Amino acid sequence: MTALPIYLDHHSTTPCDKRVVEAMLPYFSDDFGNPAAITHTHGRRAAQALDEARRSISSFLHALPQEIVFTGGATEANNLVFAGVDMPRGSHVIISGVEHKSVLVPATRLRDKGVEVSILAVDGEGFVSVESLLSALRDETVLVSVMAANGEIGTIQPVGELARVCRDRSVLFHTDATQAVGKIDCHVDQMQCDLLSFSAHKFYGPKGVGGLFVRQGVRLSAQMSGGGQESRLRSGTVNVPGVVGMSRALELRAAEMADESERLTGMRNDLWDRIDSEIPGSVVHGPRRLRLPGNLNVSFEGVDAESTIHALRHFSLSSGSACSSADREVSSVLRAIGVSDERASGSVRIGLGKVNGNEEMAMLVEDLKLVLPRLRELSVRPV
Repeated sequence: MTALPIYLDHHSTTPCDKRVVEAMLPYFSDDFGNPAAITHTHGRRAAQALDEARRSISSFLHALPQEIVFTGGATEANNLVFAGVDMPRGSHVIISGVEHKSVLVPATRLRDKGVEVSILAVDGEGFVSVESLLSALRDETVLVSVMAANGEIGTIQPVGELARVCRDRSVLFHTDATQAVGKIDCHVDQMQCDLLSFSAHKFYGPKGVGGLFVRQGVRLSAQMSGGGQESRLRSGTVNVPGVVGMSRALELRAAEMADESERLTGMRNDLWDRIDSEIPGSVVHGPRRLRLPGNLNVSFEGVDAESTIHALRHFSLSSGSACSSADREVSSVLRAIGVSDERASGSVRIGLGKVNGNEEMAMLVEDLKLVLPRLRELSVRPV
């Protein structure tokens, strides 16, 4: 029997894999040492675990171990990029119009320091074009940031093509790969990025730990002073259990990601087709192809998202980015792709994961067919 409620919010966070938890446990109580304290056995054991995890994570990304900096998550990694890259007054930065707030906010704050910030428009499916990037680049441009995959509408950007344009002009390229790592291939040389952010809790790892890939030769200024850990870029005692868990999660992703992606894509497309054919007034936002495997963003005409989510009491869902949904603002991502505020206010994000199955998708469609007519009736009833 299916356990309720059914979790369909895997872009917000994922359940920590039990095998990941098992790998972490010894580093809480047995091998608990501080990895900076290498003068004794406890510290050396922790340092060894950290080194092994760094090598494993760098292998997953096809990077060098010394190019991986551990952080408290992707938000910290993104902020480190925008605060750490040298940007003198008069320089220029480019971001896309569908970035997460952890990129959008620190980027726009640069304007207070005399840095000009351009926001690239996207097309109706959320894609950034090479042509738009070329037209936005200037002699003063020092950094371009375009996310690898969008957590609201699933769009997978042509990062390699965009980064190549920047590399040819000696402009640093950063990608927020929070929603991409562990779901699609993220080979840093194929992506040609200089900086890449990621977070463990998006790929069945623990919360509160992530990382930043910093290509050899790229210089960043540290934003926290202290003991000089993480190549002097991120002072503070490293979260050894979290890093070990993140490493184990990526090892499991390497073994299971391809089959899971194929299964989730098929299940997602079947759900898309059923919603489109059986539920009047529904519209899916974002691309059919080049989309995250388990992502579906759909709005229902005449019904706001909050009402839909509350009515679907057997399911855990969200409206857009979990970090933004608490603000009850209309999604900036949906606005960027040309969705009206009225339609965007009714959008629900469905995030499928490895625990979900076809039976649950059938239940979701049947529940939608039951609750939506009632909600529409209530929305037009006179007060």
